[in-house]
Amino acid sequence: MSRLFYGTGEFEVAQFGRRTALEVIEMVMTAFDCVVPDGAGVYCSSDVTTGRRLYFEVYPRHGARSTEELKDRLGPEDYKRVKGELIKSNIARCGEFAELLRRRGLTNLINPGPFVGLGFDQQHYHYLWELVIVRKAHQSFFNEGWEYSNGCTLEYAISHRKGIPVFDHLGRPLPLAEALRLIERAVADLKTNSISVPMLERNLELIRELD
Repeated sequence: MSRLFYGTGEFEVAQFGRRTALEVIEMVMTAFDCVVPDGAGVYCSSDVTTGRRLYFEVYPRHGARSTEELKDRLGPEDYKRVKGELIKSNIARCGEFAELLRRRGLTNLINPGPFVGLGFDQQHYHYLWELVIVRKAHQSFFNEGWEYSNGCTLEYAISHRKGIPVFDHLGRPLPLAEALRLIERAVADLKTNSISVPMLERNLELIRELD
C-alpha cells in the first residue's frame, strides 16, 4: 500500500464481510493496475456528492442548509431518492468532463465518477481516490465549480502535495494562490447563505497549510 498524505485507513466501517476495508481498496487498485501504469494517469476531478448544485439547487428547494437538515426534512426514503438523482446527474457531468479532456488529446484518463464501491462511505472513497492520485496520476484536471466540492478540494491538496501539475477545466494552470482564492470565495459564498460546510472549511485549512 502506497504512503498517503491524508488517508489513514482508520475507517468507521473497517470491515466488508470477511475482508478489511483496506484489503477491498487494494483489490480495487489491482483493476487500475490492469489499465493505467503508475505515474501515467490523468486524474479528472469533478463534484459527485457535494458541490454547487447541492448547495444552490437541492438545499433551497427543500428549505435546508445542511445535509442533516435535508435528511430531517425529507425523511430516509425521499432523501435517498433526491441524493441519488443528484449523484446520477453529477456522474454524467464527470463523464462529459473526461470526454472533453479526451477530445483535447489526453490519454489514460481516470474518471472516478462512475465507480461504486459496495458498502463504501465517503471515508473509503476519499482514501481510494487519494491512493489513485498518489500511485497513478501524473497530472490532475479540475472541473468547473470544483472549489465547492469536498472531494475535489481534497484532491487538489493531494495533487499539490504530490507535486504534479494541476489545471482547471479550460486547461489553464491552477496554482496554489488561485486555488485558495477560489475556495475562500466559495466558503464565503456559502456562509453568506447560512450553509454549513465543515468539510470544505477543513479542506481549505489543509490547502492553506501548503502555502
